[in-house]
Amino acid sequence: MEIVFVRHGEGEHTLSIPHSYHVADPGLTELGMEQAGRLREELPLSENDAVIVSPTRRTLQTAQIWCEGSNAIRFVHPTIGPRQNPLRYDFTTLRCDETMELRRIAELYSEFLTPADVPDYIWIQGINTVPVLLFEKFAGQFLAWIRQLGKHKVYIVTHDGTIASYLQYLNGSGQSRHPVPGEAGWIPLSV
Repeated sequence: MEIVFVRHGEGEHTLSIPHSYHVADPGLTELGMEQAGRLREELPLSENDAVIVSPTRRTLQTAQIWCEGSNAIRFVHPTIGPRQNPLRYDFTTLRCDETMELRRIAELYSEFLTPADVPDYIWIQGINTVPVLLFEKFAGQFLAWIRQLGKHKVYIVTHDGTIASYLQYLNGSGQSRHPVPGEAGWIPLSV
């Protein structure tokens, strides 16, 4: 199976750093929407693919634009939500990295399915500040779940810190061999 980590397009929370990190529920900028549209040409999707998305507006918008006109199956999953990297134990989740409630996701992004076996506390807590051992448990469960989908290619639309954390987990050394992609960039891995 091939996993392709895709970073969301340019978000509104990146326009006036550090002040913009306190913006709640940031979406994509005009450039971010264009970047997401280009993914249709650069990474064309088919019914043999799965697209799994972090529960934030900017990632859901990226995937929604990219998936338009395709038959790829689509999911939203909390264990690929925003994650700080490197992890700081004195840190709290920034407003821009708070995840959307399931009810709101269902209202605004009804084409995205939610896995039935994810406990409510993960949807509520997210993975942004969880300790490494708990993140590794969630990451292992998530990777086992995507294997069960039986897809040749699984695209994961998420955030730079989350991509870095998963790359470190998959590498097994706490360090990533790959640089994290820029906005609407991607990195493929065979697992």
